[in-house]
Amino acid sequence: MGKTVFIIVDGMGDRRINQLNNNTPLGYVLKPNIATLLKEAACAYPSVLGKLAPESDAGVLADLGYDPVRFSTGRGWFECLGLDMHPREGDISLRVNIGESTRGKLKSVRTYLSIDEFRTLEKEINNKVSLPVEFEFKAGEGYRAGLIIRAKSKTFSAFISNTQPGYAVKFFGENKLGFARQVKINIVPKVKALKSTADYTAKILNIFVSEANKVLAASQVNKEREKEGKNLANCIMLRDGAVKDPRLFDINKRFNKKWSAVLGMPLEKGIAIASGMKVFDTGESENVEKDLKKKTEAAIRALQQSDCVYLHIKQTDAASHLGNFVEKCRVIMLIDEIVIGNLLHSLDIPSGDRLVLTCDHVTSSSLKMHVNDRIPVLLASRKFGRCGEFGETYCSKHALKNIKKATDIMPFVMDKL
Repeated sequence: MGKTVFIIVDGMGDRRINQLNNNTPLGYVLKPNIATLLKEAACAYPSVLGKLAPESDAGVLADLGYDPVRFSTGRGWFECLGLDMHPREGDISLRVNIGESTRGKLKSVRTYLSIDEFRTLEKEINNKVSLPVEFEFKAGEGYRAGLIIRAKSKTFSAFISNTQPGYAVKFFGENKLGFARQVKINIVPKVKALKSTADYTAKILNIFVSEANKVLAASQVNKEREKEGKNLANCIMLRDGAVKDPRLFDINKRFNKKWSAVLGMPLEKGIAIASGMKVFDTGESENVEKDLKKKTEAAIRALQQSDCVYLHIKQTDAASHLGNFVEKCRVIMLIDEIVIGNLLHSLDIPSGDRLVLTCDHVTSSSLKMHVNDRIPVLLASRKFGRCGEFGETYCSKHALKNIKKATDIMPFVMDKL
């Protein structure tokens, strides 16, 4: 068995768009380097969470071979782990969004901040918010942050609601999954206890949100943004709180291969750490070309040290959430040019190397949200003949029958190819 590169392009899948001749972005754009891979390839079209529209944590877990229903205890654990916040069992770890609210009405669930702006807000929240227990708030990328509230005399519970509209939670015993859903509310609700044992947790979190929003409203950062006509960062939204270690199996031991991960986002970094991978954290560059070059160079370096490399790319999902299918098409073409083009020089598919190209979930550019559609998967290996195309339409008609769920991808790649 040769080397393996496993690429997950966040939200790459999409639905048909009229302006693209009723095609999807992936099916519409020219992909000359992917076309080269098609000489020895096959495709799959599995579901991720059945009827539920998966968040990124569930999608990445499933792609890497972890059943989200079995392993997920709440996205917040991975988010905080990836931010080097050291979550502990009993504490509650949450994903945070910073958005904009005006007179109690939510204008946006995402306010993109510069690193300096976010670090300033992080410091102010940690220094000025007063709670009866210890907490840590940490800025992440763009509008994303992590929050850990440390357990003291009372333990915390994961049985609480999300406050970010569009994301709900579902429990499987003690395990917990977040999923996307279409909602029309334009207010940020309070945290609700879904069991009486979570009353204290909801109370503390609601105090934090109220206090943190006051700090944000008074911050010089927002005063400057208002002068410049920029979106304000004055609204805290919480989701997917976790109190338990998900205890992922060690992917290196499971498949008897040395794994590395190349990525720049906290969530995916947290999953990679929890799975036992060596992490190459490249950060995220605003310039797409620069970011893809940096990640590709890191992946090629990682290949020299590992048997398998998981490479994560973010920008397609961001474009979809903004409804910008033109930008999504551009990013896919750049992935073909920069990522696949350069990896073709480092991999030898005819000699036994493999490349997998897929996504964690489908993000509809029309709806600007995650949907529960099946995901396109390309598997390049010398064990296959020619594959005609790579896009949702082709995958739906020519999919391998033994990859029905996203959790089937990794075992198939490791055991069958």
